[in-house]
Amino acid sequence: MRFAAFALIALCASSVQAAVINIKPSLITVFDAAFNDVTTTAIVGNDGNNVFLNPDAAGQAYTLQVDLSFTIGDLRPTELGFGNAAFNVGLNGQLTQSAAAPGWNPESGKTVDKNGAAPGGIVNKWADNGDYGVAGDLRGMVIGTDPPDFGPVGVDPRRAFGKNGDEYFGTVFLDIQAVPGSVGVITIEGDGGSTYDANNKLVAAGTTVTGGALAIYFGPEPSSGILLGLSGVLLVAFGRRFRR
Repeated sequence: MRFAAFALIALCASSVQAAVINIKPSLITVFDAAFNDVTTTAIVGNDGNNVFLNPDAAGQAYTLQVDLSFTIGDLRPTELGFGNAAFNVGLNGQLTQSAAAPGWNPESGKTVDKNGAAPGGIVNKWADNGDYGVAGDLRGMVIGTDPPDFGPVGVDPRRAFGKNGDEYFGTVFLDIQAVPGSVGVITIEGDGGSTYDANNKLVAAGTTVTGGALAIYFGPEPSSGILLGLSGVLLVAFGRRFRR
């Protein structure tokens, strides 16, 4: 499946605007050095894009569980839903891959029922979900479904992935040292994708994959005005570095 996906992703140079797939990182859990859940005491502010960790925790090492999910929108009438997406994950500032759980941790073992009450409908949720670049570098990532295997409209849940809200598909664990004033940013860089049509075939022309970013700060949460300015400066700076 993934080789066909890569071939289709390569067609995304079309200038015709079509679907937009947005991949978003979200901080779910903060662990201490002994892998105890310290989320409630470690986080002093979180607006979904910026997380502020307790400045009184200086010197501690934290491991962060960051989940990735996607939404899909702006579908043309011929585009019925999510096919696949390729992307890279960038770590900047004080963020590094977790020493205890490095690399990509895909949602695994999850199945869906593609044909309801009819027998034989239990299938894997994802056809592709992995790091297909250099092992463990979080680049050359692909998440994909298998439209030719889809069940009926309104029955197979894969047809609606990302259309009605965030669709979770995997996790990265990141380490950060609690140094007052330090900042770490995880960024997602889209690298092409596809939708599927009424014939359950993948269509890549014009599909755009966009990526969100999540900034981690050590220090008290500033006012909203300062926060907006700081976020813009950081994301532009780290975005330029990631694209080089």
